[in-house]
Amino acid sequence: HLIAQKADGALRDALSIFDLIVTFSADGSITYANTVSNLHILDYDTYFEVTDHLVNQKRSEALLLFDEVLKNGFDGHEFIVGLSNHFRNLMMCKDNATATLLDVSPSVQTKYAEQANTASLSFLMNGLNLLSRCDFEYKTHKNQRLHVEIALMKLAHLNAAIKLAQVEGSHEKK
Repeated sequence: HLIAQKADGALRDALSIFDLIVTFSADGSITYANTVSNLHILDYDTYFEVTDHLVNQKRSEALLLFDEVLKNGFDGHEFIVGLSNHFRNLMMCKDNATATLLDVSPSVQTKYAEQANTASLSFLMNGLNLLSRCDFEYKTHKNQRLHVEIALMKLAHLNAAIKLAQVEGSHEKK
């Protein structure tokens, strides 16, 4: 599935990628781990982990994970685009009718459904808005790392802000 995604549906590209992975695997076996490593892509687990940190307001853990991603040679923009796609997939899982729009394996779709239950729709919608803005403004910022870190900090405090707004809204009604 990873090879198909990386090839964007092009059969010739998929075969070339497959040959590359077989060539670079030590014993000729193809595993998820060596496919991710050889294709140099951020896997789903990275996005599931950072989202867990953000939903649970663990700012430091989210920032440390982002630092690890950068140290592994990935681009901050690639990370933000992937996290945006992850939030989109979580939103799709909030409704069974749109869950079919996910282009992932059944096991990954199950993980999305489980994580979608831990995040409110408000968190996902506001988070996706923050991530879209971060993506749009990324290229124009002089300190791109700081730009992504600020977005992650805002996301880590988003649940608290949503709860505060709900409390203030209920007080205004009284």
